[in-house]
Amino acid sequence: MMVNADFVYTSANNGTCMIRPVSARAETFWKENNFISKVIDNTEDYYIIKAVDGPNLCQKIRESGMNFTS
Repeated sequence: MMVNADFVYTSANNGTCMIRPVSARAETFWKENNFISKVIDNTEDYYIIKAVDGPNLCQKIRESGMNFTS
């Protein structure tokens, strides 16, 4: 069964994590909550955030009813 995910979240190196909104509602949620302010760098596909910001950001995403790819 395929579940439509809203975000991809991966751990990276040097105290950072990578996140990417992949659904339209995730993009809207990302912008409305100004999560771009947590971004310290980016790649072609991912926003790079500090690892310490990851748990709080993920909690807010889950509380909104959205999910992650596994």
